[in-house]
Amino acid sequence: MDDLDLRLISLLRHDGRRSVSELAGDLKVSRATVRSRMEKLVDTGEILGFTAVLRDDWRDLPIRAVTLVVVDGHNTEPVIRSLSAMTEVRAIHSTNGKWDLVLDVATRDLAAFDDALNRIRLIEGITGTETSLLLTTRKGPAVSASEFKDVLG
Repeated sequence: MDDLDLRLISLLRHDGRRSVSELAGDLKVSRATVRSRMEKLVDTGEILGFTAVLRDDWRDLPIRAVTLVVVDGHNTEPVIRSLSAMTEVRAIHSTNGKWDLVLDVATRDLAAFDDALNRIRLIEGITGTETSLLLTTRKGPAVSASEFKDVLG
């Protein structure tokens, strides 16, 4: 990746919905250059995808946790498919050591969290879990105060 790719990624991280024309104007290059750079970044796996950050992610899902999961035998793929179907499971990471998977779980309240955790524990192939609720985010993704205010409405 060169400087242009890094500047393009920076702009996309700030607002992934910007048009190719807007990006080209900010980067002072042609639309064709931006389009080809984006395609290259996706094709090489530097950009894995595009997503939307929802207001609900900030305000309506304040209960967040990390759940560590032990998977029995060769059940990892079926377990991941089951977990992927749960809207409360925001991310699934494979890991090494005692735990096989690390989950990012988010819900609107503790009752919904309890329900989600119970459903996770009932998935066939999961033999153990350990969960830590996240109390305060001390450092997270860079979001300016005005952007944070805009997200919260």
